[in-house]
Amino acid sequence: MMNNVKKTKEGYLETTLTGKDVLSIPTLNKGVAFSEEERQELGLEGLLPPTVLTLEQQAERAYKQFLAQPDRLRQNVYLSDLQNRNEVLFYKLLTEKLREMLPVVYTPTVGEAIQEYSHEYRRPHGVYLSIDDIDGIEKAFENLHATAGDIDLIVATDSESILGIGDWGVGGINIAIGKLAVYTAAAGIDPSRVIPVVLDVGTNNEKLLNDPLYIGNHHKRVQGEKYEEFIDAYVKAALKFFPKALLHWEDLGNKNARNIMKKTTITS
Repeated sequence: MMNNVKKTKEGYLETTLTGKDVLSIPTLNKGVAFSEEERQELGLEGLLPPTVLTLEQQAERAYKQFLAQPDRLRQNVYLSDLQNRNEVLFYKLLTEKLREMLPVVYTPTVGEAIQEYSHEYRRPHGVYLSIDDIDGIEKAFENLHATAGDIDLIVATDSESILGIGDWGVGGINIAIGKLAVYTAAAGIDPSRVIPVVLDVGTNNEKLLNDPLYIGNHHKRVQGEKYEEFIDAYVKAALKFFPKALLHWEDLGNKNARNIMKKTTITS
């Protein structure tokens, strides 16, 4: 949780932010559900249409917008945009329509979304760690402005073996985002207490390497000692900042997965 956003014992969010800053944070943004009193207190007068709608009314509209998308990839992109704009509304919709939307936010559609990640990119979501900047790993976690007790679960992938489609570089972060969305909708995991992470070690996918719009590292996948150094630095930093968090590995290559599990499994 950000320094200027706190959760009360009753589960409510408190913030010192006002105006457009409130609307820009998906955990705070309620869209047109802000009451007149809230709009006054948070400096939102004139920044929203005048009518106040309930969460249920917004969910009804969002579902119609979802159904209006021409295919599942566009539905996935629509839901991603919604998640990055209004998190409460996103999970309201996903929870109520989980059976229908599960194949859209996760397998099989997430595979297509991963392949199109750089072309459909709109805004960052999660933590992007680069093997070319190992020294910057701790700074990346520091930039989250989260305290040691704020995070319960971190899902990380190096994207080498995504589902059945193989190596898709930085786009693999979508597998971590999708899995965490399912954990929240199906199991009630607090979305403010999780982090999706992509460990960008490069890619052997020539389609990505030859794509000028690809936003991951434009070099072959790094292996060997430097890869191990990178993974070690990630684990060390993650546990330094969030010592109680569960580190969840996702879609690593078989060889690296076995080595990492042997090396990083921690028993209490």
